[in-house]
Amino acid sequence: MTDLFFCNLCDQSVPLARLESGEAIRHGGRVICPTCCDTLTMASKHESGEKKSGVGLALLLALVACVVCVFLYLQMEDMRKETTHQINDSVFSLSQSLSASLKYADSGREEIVQKLDSLQTSLKADMQRQEGALSELQVNLFNQEKELEHYAGLADGQSSLQQSLRSLQTQVQLQDEALREVRTAQEFLRDQMAEVERKMVVVNTPKEQHAFSSDVQKLVDKLQADDPLLRVSAIEKLSKFEDPALIPFVQELLQDSYEMNRFYAANTLGAWKAYDAIPDLIATLSDEYAFVRKEANAALLSITQVDMGYDAKDSEKERQKAVEKWLAWWQKQSEQ
Repeated sequence: MTDLFFCNLCDQSVPLARLESGEAIRHGGRVICPTCCDTLTMASKHESGEKKSGVGLALLLALVACVVCVFLYLQMEDMRKETTHQINDSVFSLSQSLSASLKYADSGREEIVQKLDSLQTSLKADMQRQEGALSELQVNLFNQEKELEHYAGLADGQSSLQQSLRSLQTQVQLQDEALREVRTAQEFLRDQMAEVERKMVVVNTPKEQHAFSSDVQKLVDKLQADDPLLRVSAIEKLSKFEDPALIPFVQELLQDSYEMNRFYAANTLGAWKAYDAIPDLIATLSDEYAFVRKEANAALLSITQVDMGYDAKDSEKERQKAVEKWLAWWQKQSEQ
């Protein structure tokens, strides 16, 4: 591969063969083509030999330096012109952009000024309306205060009236409660009187003289049977016939030897509201069986609507206290 070198003056390629033949010159790292060598040879007229060669080399270097400076100057001049042209173009473009921006800013400023003027006008109108509304409101408040002065004395009177109304309402409520109690007592008394009258009719009518239907009479006869189960069957069926004339026959079963008959007798008398059976029911509260005692107390509650706090499962002492209350109550009712 052939080595190529380039002239340091004209930048033309210089083959190695030219250097070896002496047509081109190579000094250190510097290379001068044959054309530049001829030019330099013609320009320098010095003696041959080593002395001429040294002076020629100096002149050659000076000439190369001058050529390089000229070349650099021309390059710099071209760059300056190009840069100047670019700067002029940029300045012109910037001037146009600035001019357009100023025009746009002027138009925008005018638009903003117009909008601000419109907004200011609108705000002034709103403020005037608000001031008018505020003035009207102040006038209304003043008028309201004047009217309230006329009614200032009514507040105390209204408070006093409200207190009087509350007191009157309390009295009315008390009267209503009293009336309800009186009505309750009247209804109870009416029921008791009706029951007493009915019982008096039954009591004044002898058993033998009262005529029952054949089916009822058979059941009444079975209440006297020796077999306790027959008596149970009879009292169960008789409980469906609520006839005051049957109360004495059922009442006798409260002393029956069989506890189930005593239970059904108490249950039937309670369902029939048998007022005259109260003493016998009070006595049944001391029965030896708790379920019989409980049913007797339930019958008393159903007939009298009174509760003495009796509990069939309490101790005998506690039960006796409740029985004494029932006896005292019945004594008082009998006296009345």
